[in-house]
Amino acid sequence: MLNLALAAVLLVALAGIVFGVRYMRRQAFLPYHAAVAGTSWAELDPGVQAVILGRLKVIGGGFVTLGVTLLWLSFALHEGARWAPWAILTISAAALGPMLYAAIRLRAFRPDAQTPVSPTLAMIVLIVVGFGLSILAR
Repeated sequence: MLNLALAAVLLVALAGIVFGVRYMRRQAFLPYHAAVAGTSWAELDPGVQAVILGRLKVIGGGFVTLGVTLLWLSFALHEGARWAPWAILTISAAALGPMLYAAIRLRAFRPDAQTPVSPTLAMIVLIVVGFGLSILAR
C-alpha cells in the first residue's frame, strides 16, 4: 500500500511541476482567462499584461513549490516518518484549496470558461488517496 501511496503523491508532485513550468513560461494568458475576461490578450493594456504575466509566474512558482515539496516529503513517507502523510495532506490542501476555489469562481462567473477544475480536483483526490493508503500501511 505504501508504494501506491507514494505513486499517488509522486504523480501530483510531477503534475505540479509540469503545470508550474507551463504557467511560468506563458507569454500571454490562457484561453480560459480570455473567456473569463471577455477579451483577447492583444486588447489588454500593456500594464495589465505585465500584471497578469507577473501573476502567472507567481502561480507557476506555487505549483513548482508544491511539486518539489511533495518530492521531498515522499522521501520521508518512504522512510516511514509518521508525520509525513499529515505534512503532505496539509501542504497540499493549503496549495490546492485556493487553486480549486479560484478555478470554481472563474467558471461560475463564465460557465463556458474551461478553468482547471478537473485537474485540480484530480490532484486533491490523489493526495487524499495517497494519504489514506499511507495511513493504512502503518
